[in-house]
Amino acid sequence: MKILKINCYLLFCFLFIAACTREPALPDFATIPWIESYGYQTSEIFPVINSSAVPGPQIKVVVNHKSQYLLLDFNAIDLILRENIFKNANFEPQRMSNRIAETGEMLLEDGFLHDVSLLGGHYPILYVSIIKHSSVPFKAKGVIGRNFLIDGRLTLDMQNKLLGFSTKPEHAPGALSADSMLVPINLNRNSDDNRGLLKFFCYINGTKHQAILSTRSSATQISPVLAELLSGKQNAPKITVESLKVGNKLFPNVRCRINKDLLALEPESAEPIDLIFGMDLISQCVLTIDFINSLMLVI
Repeated sequence: MKILKINCYLLFCFLFIAACTREPALPDFATIPWIESYGYQTSEIFPVINSSAVPGPQIKVVVNHKSQYLLLDFNAIDLILRENIFKNANFEPQRMSNRIAETGEMLLEDGFLHDVSLLGGHYPILYVSIIKHSSVPFKAKGVIGRNFLIDGRLTLDMQNKLLGFSTKPEHAPGALSADSMLVPINLNRNSDDNRGLLKFFCYINGTKHQAILSTRSSATQISPVLAELLSGKQNAPKITVESLKVGNKLFPNVRCRINKDLLALEPESAEPIDLIFGMDLISQCVLTIDFINSLMLVI
């Protein structure tokens, strides 16, 4: 009986390890219309995973032949890793730094990481940041920031768990849809701090407001000032926005969490950010971001 229990335990461990390391299955590309219509090659399509702990899109990063799935974060700068995620990797520390991000303040160790592959590209050496401490629990194993995206076009389809990324897109933005559906984005390409947020304008109950796109936020969030204006109530934890429109895409009856920290994302002189467009809405659409032309398409 004891041997049987040991064998059952070993089998369970084997199946658990296999489940954790198995590559996600890809759907039939012929059934995904945007792949062909947007001009992506099969080599430019990547599998995406997510989880209850990390609802945002995670894609594979390989360091010295070892792979991990890291969160794609449009508001981060470069590659940020939790400590010891890639054990025994060739990392050359250079300096310590502090950074204020969407989710809090982090103490980072910056340095050079060798033999990195992601999004179809290989980097013999790459400057990255290792998280030594975070004021808010950092659930993702790491994030892939905008420096890997700003020279290309990205399409994210969470329903089919696919990501398309091309640095030489076949079609111009206007060929993807009517011009009225394209939304200008404001992204400081030269920013070296948290001010490089991916900002755009949306319409909340018919009124124009500034928003940011966030893959770190599971739920859409709204500023307390706008929440009070819309609902007439103070200190409510959540409100329902009747109408949220981005380009021609309408999201009705959006349940929003009120976030007091939204007021601190921009300097006092800047136009306030009233909304964080979270994964609850991103998962309902096919999102294309053309970083080359600073345009976004939500279908």
